[in-house]
This record gives sequence, C-alpha cells and structure tokens, in this order.
Amino acid sequence: EWGRLCQGLGADSKMPKGTDTMFFLRRKDIPRGRKPTYLRIVCAFRPEKENPRCIRFTCGGDKIDYPGEVSTKTCDLVTVKVLINSTLSTLFARFMVGDLKDFYLGTPMDRYEYMRIPVWAIPDFIMHHYNLHDMVEDGFVCVEIRKGMYGLPQAGRIANDRLTKFLEPHGYVPMDITPGLWKHKTRPI
Repeated sequence: EWGRLCQGLGADSKMPKGTDTMFFLRRKDIPRGRKPTYLRIVCAFRPEKENPRCIRFTCGGDKIDYPGEVSTKTCDLVTVKVLINSTLSTLFARFMVGDLKDFYLGTPMDRYEYMRIPVWAIPDFIMHHYNLHDMVEDGFVCVEIRKGMYGLPQAGRIANDRLTKFLEPHGYVPMDITPGLWKHKTRPI
C-alpha cells in the first residue's frame, strides 16, 4: 500500500512506480488554515482475490473541511433491478459492466488534503526508503494527498466529474431524470 500510494518501492521491487497519490512533507509545509486528518488502516479478507489479505489506507473524512460540493447523484437499487430484469427478459439482449480499476483512486485533485500518519504505522523500510526520520514531529509524519483516496469526501464527486468528461467525446451522456444511468447520443445503448 505504501508503494502504491506513494512513489513506489524502488527499482528492485515488484512495484517500482507508485500512483503519486501521497507525498511526504514537513508539518510546517502544510498551508495555513488547513488541518490534517488521520490515517485509518482497513484490513479485509477477500478470498476471491489473488492476494486475499487486503490492507487499504483511508483518510479520516470526518476531519476534512472541503468547501466545494461533495455529493454525487447515483441510481437507486430499484433502477438497477429494472435494468437487469429488462435485460434478462429481452430476447438476445446483452449486458455489460465495466470496472475502471483505480479510476476513483487516480483522480487528480485541484485542492490537496493533508494527513498525519503515526510513526508506529510506518515500516522501517519505508522510513529509510523515503528518508522520513528527520520529518518525524510529535510521533507523526505528514503527507500531502494529491489524488483521490478512500475516505476523502470529495473523491467520489471529482471522479464522477472526470468520468463525465472522459465519456462525453465518445457520445455518452448521463440521463437527465435517472442519476447514475448513462446513454449514448446516437446508439441504442
């Protein structure tokens, strides 16, 4: 998770390049008036995955004071059921679902957020690899979050806006009346 969210784990590792979501910085470099949030480590067992023991870092979204709009309109369960039943009951109909891996996580943000990470949560290898020993203050190291990350209240909205801009040149537009449902301008999709 450290390598994925930061700048990788070095040329010798399986993950030489990260996503540049988090960058380490000194506490004094956090802009005035901005309060850093906390790190939440989430562990899960997902037997269907290649590596079933998953660990994810999330932000404490309850401590973030984001001034913009954070809500995203989504379709409700009834809409999903109607769509699936319509497909199943239509002769020769086809249905497709896509998963844009890390699209949500890779969304660049115009307004960066900040987080404090306790030193006990940072492995020695990461402390050395990123030269963090001099950045420790009161038992914490700070990071600047530059891309969407779980827990950020604005991440879903920013990712949805990005998806809209990405699909529009290909003829896809969100439906006016049914949030979360998209259609093509010229094709019956």
